[in-house]
Amino acid sequence: MILYQPIFDPYHCSYRLLLLMNNLNGVEIEIDRLKIYDFIFLYPSFLHKMSLPQAFTYIRKTIKVNEYNNINSEKIVFSQLNKMQNISLNELASTSLIDTDRLKEGYVKKSNLKLPDSVLGLMVNQKAEKINILSFINNELNRLGITELKKRTGLIEHRYDKA
Repeated sequence: MILYQPIFDPYHCSYRLLLLMNNLNGVEIEIDRLKIYDFIFLYPSFLHKMSLPQAFTYIRKTIKVNEYNNINSEKIVFSQLNKMQNISLNELASTSLIDTDRLKEGYVKKSNLKLPDSVLGLMVNQKAEKINILSFINNELNRLGITELKKRTGLIEHRYDKA
């Protein structure tokens, strides 16, 4: 039996990163923030384990926990995903879909290249749960500082970040 895991598909990862950047209206974003958003988008049930501010906990009611898509060791899975995200970010930079200079400085900025209509059509036609997650990321999580986001997720070391 062949099982497909989007976590190991660099093309799916590139699509997700573009979808997230498109959702954030092309605003420049820290690489670590984008990687955390990608993890949450891929595994929305993680929001049940994440330490959220009280005002953000409403999202847990809308996210269904799928026992088959549940992960026990988020840090290990995030580490595996991190490798694929780096490959995808480099691929997006090599095709000029994101700014290469900003990537070297630790930020992701979508370039002015227009995506094909077929890709934009796929981005618009998301399932309701994915739309809720994208909206939550854009409206709520994006208000948190990067250090606070790292601390609340526990996916990336934050103790040595500049305050």
